[in-house]
Amino acid sequence: MHSPFGPISAALCTSGRHYVGRMPLTVIDQPADRPEWIRETIRLVADRTGAERAALLARVESASDADLGSGTDSDWGLGQIAVHLLVVERGVAALALRLARGEAGGPTGQPRPAAAEVSREGILALGAKAAAAQERLLAEFPADPDDGATAVHPFYGRLNCFGWLLTLPNHYTAHLTALREGRGSAL
Repeated sequence: MHSPFGPISAALCTSGRHYVGRMPLTVIDQPADRPEWIRETIRLVADRTGAERAALLARVESASDADLGSGTDSDWGLGQIAVHLLVVERGVAALALRLARGEAGGPTGQPRPAAAEVSREGILALGAKAAAAQERLLAEFPADPDDGATAVHPFYGRLNCFGWLLTLPNHYTAHLTALREGRGSAL
């Protein structure tokens, strides 16, 4: 299938500083390898999110009880950030799976934990639940997902299943970088 704009050509292909020539390109809307690419995308997002979760949980395990219980509503501590990230990860995995199946997304929002309610055991239990949600996502994500079903993200507006999943690694990075740099993290 050709682009509706006709054949697309790279105007100038280079190798180093040397002109190589023109290269015709064809744009297709339904690539034959789409199901494999989707599985690979979901795996990559799950792997990256899993690595971020593992780093978070390692930090939680080595933190003092005082560090886990610190923080305010406007400047979250490690425990609040951990609870928030793990609850969001689990929720996003379930939401993305529902959207991919063409089901209603359900309510969304931003969980904001109170520092006094945070415990190491609770965080570790949430970590196990988030990991289980990611495993379910990997096992059950459809090969031909509904990419038209959306749910409202509190910051980004309407997102489909892919949009929701792609927020996860950035979400972890934003909170953990702020924590590491000593910046406020009640995002």
